[in-house]
Amino acid sequence: MGRGSRLFAGALFFCGATSVAQAYTATGDRQFPATVLLPQIGPSDEAYLTGATLPQAGDPGGPNGRASSFAATVDKTVTDRLSVTVTEEYSAIDPGSGPTATGWQNVTAEAQYTLVVDPVHEFLFALGVQREFPATGADRVGASHQGATMPMMFFGKGLGDLDIGLLRPLAIGGYAGFNVPDGGPRTGAWNSGFFVEYSIPYLEANVRTFDLPDLIRNLTPMVEVSMTNPVGAPGAASTLVIGPGLNYSGDGWDFGIEALVPTSRAAGVGTGVTAQLHIQLDYLFPRSLGKPLF
Repeated sequence: MGRGSRLFAGALFFCGATSVAQAYTATGDRQFPATVLLPQIGPSDEAYLTGATLPQAGDPGGPNGRASSFAATVDKTVTDRLSVTVTEEYSAIDPGSGPTATGWQNVTAEAQYTLVVDPVHEFLFALGVQREFPATGADRVGASHQGATMPMMFFGKGLGDLDIGLLRPLAIGGYAGFNVPDGGPRTGAWNSGFFVEYSIPYLEANVRTFDLPDLIRNLTPMVEVSMTNPVGAPGAASTLVIGPGLNYSGDGWDFGIEALVPTSRAAGVGTGVTAQLHIQLDYLFPRSLGKPLF
């Protein structure tokens, strides 16, 4: 794999595998709806499909390319506070000059456990660990022959318990983790991100009713920020992507769409887009697929 292809593969993993997202999690009156760019902050029963595409820098002197991905994820609760998630992702890497490389990325699995749930203060805190299984993907799209393990922590905080009027529907959340490879030449990296969202469903139900149209009353505008910081890799650039967008919550499903705005050439050379369809298994199948195993 050439220099340009490795660059695309790394950017694709950033926009795909680290953005495997994300559904709603509740604490008290607060529901944190599906994020698109960042991981989910708490266990739940769900399935979702996520697509992303982002222009990428090509080889020096050549045209720019594009990295695209399509991921399928299933999240299953083992207990009320523990879940296991499995994700598979298909990639298409257009280097700008030459044929487009397509194939599967390495399979990833994650276990996540909620340590703190505070309904009064709309707060939750969770820990998790993600495992990337080596050699389960295709070399041509940058899937590594070495695996990696990433311990993570997550949090979410709604502002509904504060006396701030129409700002009470605001919520913040995020995650941080360190990706530890099985060995060289692959190097480690800090992955982190945060979101800020304004829940119009929360506004209508808990703050003030404005008799809004259904299309608007089910929306949650949000901004997500995702970052990667390589460690022990001289010359490797950090990346930061901003994702402004919207989430629409239906009965048992969510749909989110966001722009992808890179802040450096290492992350991308133009605005991309990511979208996600999320199915809430606990809503649609509360007595079978949607309930904890134990």
